[in-house]
Amino acid sequence: MNMIDNKPFDLNLLRVFKTLMEELSATRTAERLGVSQAAVSASLKRLRTAYNDPLFERTQRGLAPTPRAVVIAQQVEAALLMVSETLGTDEGTGSERPSVVRLGLSDDFEVAFGNRLVDAIHRALPDIRLVFRQTNSLMAVEALNARDIDLAITAGGFSDSRIRHRSLGSSHYLAVFDPAVRGGSAALTAEEYVETEHVLISYSGLTGVTDDVLAEHGRRRKIRAATTHFSALPFLIADTDAVATLPSHAALAISRICRLSVCETPFPFPRYAFGLSWRFDALRDRSIRAVRDIIVSRFAEWTE
Repeated sequence: MNMIDNKPFDLNLLRVFKTLMEELSATRTAERLGVSQAAVSASLKRLRTAYNDPLFERTQRGLAPTPRAVVIAQQVEAALLMVSETLGTDEGTGSERPSVVRLGLSDDFEVAFGNRLVDAIHRALPDIRLVFRQTNSLMAVEALNARDIDLAITAGGFSDSRIRHRSLGSSHYLAVFDPAVRGGSAALTAEEYVETEHVLISYSGLTGVTDDVLAEHGRRRKIRAATTHFSALPFLIADTDAVATLPSHAALAISRICRLSVCETPFPFPRYAFGLSWRFDALRDRSIRAVRDIIVSRFAEWTE
């Protein structure tokens, strides 16, 4: 507690202000600071009184700083840095350890690598909770820039100059089916593949990479059902003669825990690259930086 104009002022309010400026969301600020949203709201009310300004206005996209908030933001950060230097801490540099790091990814990556990532990060960073949030290459840039997620694992890279990217590996495709219904685990022939009904996994639910590959050969497939979630496949394929084509990492993970079989596709599919992305300023936070480094190093081992 400090005194400003003979009135008590809690310096912790400046930390709340700084985090609100970075997150532009009371909910995400509460997550990072490990407090309730009500506590953040109460702190903001006290800040507004102290500075005699709203500081943040509500918009459809979250909070927007007022001109006054923009002006004092650098002064607040400098003040926090000065205090941190006297204490020998990293406060004010953006490197405080949040209790949560949010990783955006589609569920094929979550199915294949989620448990191993949780284990690796829990061992190295026991104070950090890794939260998985569903995203894809179409949604990740907006989510990163809005700070809804801290890191994202997606296929391909992004052209947005605010986003940094690191390659993690590549994958191909495998066909998945129920061997009990089909009468064995032998690889599908081209004719079987085309004539058998397919479960389509696609964000749009209308078409996917399999349709593009078959079109190159002048062929079309029959669609039994469509889903946006790879994790639903065991329930949609089991006890049917349907087939699904999905990234090899997810196909192998699903086959290990289910009674489904996998085989190479009878038509050649292109490999695709995937990687880890983050907003340019996210690595100021040492927890996000540490999680990023663990993900990169583990994927180097898992995708050899």
